[in-house]
Formats: sequence, structure tokens, C-alpha cells
Amino acid sequence: MKILVGLAAASTLLWGGGSIAEADPVADFYQAKQISMIIPSGVGGGYDLYGRFIARFMGHHIPGSPGFVVKNMPGAGGIAAANYLHTVAPRDGLHLGIFQNTITLNQLTKASVVKFDVRDFGWLGNASSASSICALGAQNKDMPLKDLLMREVVLGSSSGSVSMIPLLLNSLAGTKFKVVAGYPSTSNVTLAMERGEIGGLCGWSWDGARVNAKDMLARGVATVRLDIAIEPQQELADMGVPFLMNFLPEGENKQVLGVVLSTQLYNRPFAAPPGIPAERLAALRKAFEATAKDPEALAEAERIGLDLTYMSPARVQELIALALEAPVHIQDRAADELRKAGFGG
Repeated sequence: MKILVGLAAASTLLWGGGSIAEADPVADFYQAKQISMIIPSGVGGGYDLYGRFIARFMGHHIPGSPGFVVKNMPGAGGIAAANYLHTVAPRDGLHLGIFQNTITLNQLTKASVVKFDVRDFGWLGNASSASSICALGAQNKDMPLKDLLMREVVLGSSSGSVSMIPLLLNSLAGTKFKVVAGYPSTSNVTLAMERGEIGGLCGWSWDGARVNAKDMLARGVATVRLDIAIEPQQELADMGVPFLMNFLPEGENKQVLGVVLSTQLYNRPFAAPPGIPAERLAALRKAFEATAKDPEALAEAERIGLDLTYMSPARVQELIALALEAPVHIQDRAADELRKAGFGG
């Protein structure tokens, strides 16, 4: 009789409501907890926008429905936040971050302040891919592509990619861009382009330009003339914008440019610190994908003009490997070209 009673009790535990078999250790862990979302820049920029957006929706898709708190940690172009998440943050699944995609290039160029290996992070996925574009002003809008690639064109620049990309293209793609530096911001460059002071700008991120320059593009004050990436951006392809890589000969220069541009595809990547429990990492990855495909999140992204496009963690890791596991001479040449173009300086 005692044996039968014991079996009945065990059966209840296995199959009954709230049973051991149905217990969810991930949900139990996250219940009533709060996750810190680390932002590698100040309030108000693109990384802050994406980090807060994902934090707003992701908790609904994690077992236990934890809350989120956003913490901005600017410094060293995103390196400070990456160092923190790699070496300081607890490895418990309660600390996540959005990363600047340039941290792969920081590692490639062996920046002394880098204390991480990007391959170690628990990547959750990516929320938006990007292409850089060349946009020309009204006076150059009908310039044939061969002229854009072979003639001197005066471009304006402030800092960052609109400064580096034209110099990289001059060195690796044979363009002859003349870069006029000193503009305080990209918006000042576009204003100068509208006034006809410069012929255009290159290295402008399309995910920002499509929103910030919507009126200029509609009025024909600016025209997108080149898609600069390692894969065509679908929206630009639909607009008939030529894709740079289609016009470059095979060889080392094209390989080096591919390494440099590969990071654009994971433009808004998210990850956890290395070594968090496997079942929590799996749950976070599943929740991140669900967030990026959540109809409510997609509707809100559409309303505010935010590109929300999911990329798997496996694809992010493939792209990181494209740069960091390239032949050594290609890595070295890419690092040298980046330094000459002003990266990290």
C-alpha cells in the first residue's frame, strides 16, 4: 500500500498542475528580476534609440517577464561598454548590451584599450543592417556612374564614416574623391550640398539618411548614386541604386574592402557577456528573435521610421569571422588602410 501511495504521489508530481516536470528554471530565475541594457553611447543617438526600443518589448518574450533598465555607458567609441560587458558584468543573464559594430574593427586594428574578443560574447542577434551611400547634389545628380568612380568629385565630411569611406574608396576602389573636412556634423554637410558648395557626400548611413534626408531626396536636392556594402541593400536595389562591389575587379583590394565593410551588416548587434548559463542564453536568443518579429514592435518601428530587421546570432558570428579569420595579410592590410583613413585616431 505504501508503495502504491508513493507511486500515485510521484505521478501527481510528474503530471499534475505545477509539477516538477513542468517547472521552468529560466522562468523561475527571471521572475521579478530586472535586466540591465547597456548602451555604448549617450542618450539620443541611434544606439540609444535601438537599445531602448528592444528593452521596451523584449521582457514580454522572456520566461518570467523580467523588467528592463537602460544604462548609458559612452566612451572610446563603444569600447568602454564592450570592455565592461566582457570583463566586469556578472555572467548571470541579467546584463545585456547593444554594441557599436566598429568594435570588430577596433579588435582588428589591435587598439590598446580593447580588453575583449568579440567572438566570446553571447550574441543574441542584430536588429538592423546598413549600407553606406554616396549621395550627390542637384548639380551632379545625372553624373554617369563611371564618372563618379573615375573623376574628381568634391565631397564634404564631418567625422566618422563620411570622412573615412571616401578615403578608403580612393585607396581601394580607385576613386578620386576630394574630401573637404571641417563640417561640424553630417547635417551641415547636407546643407552645404543643398547650397551647391560641395558635390555630395559618401559614407552616409542609409538607415539614417532615409529618415533624416527624406525631404531632400524627395525634392531631388540629393540623389543616392552608390550603395557601398558587401551585400546589396534591398531598398536601394529597388530604387535602382548601383552596388559598388559589382564594379570592382577581383583581387586583394576588393577583399580588404570587404573586410572593412562587413561590419555594416550587423549595424545594431546585441549580446550578453561570455559564459552565461546556456539555457538562459537560449531563452534570450529566442526572446530577441521574437521581439524583432513582434507585430506590435514592427508596427511601432514603422510608425517612427525605425528599420527593424532580424539577423540571427549565427550570421553575426559568421560576419565577425569574415574579418577576424581572414588571411593574416588581408587583416593586416585592412588595419593599415583603416588607420590611414583616420580610424581610431
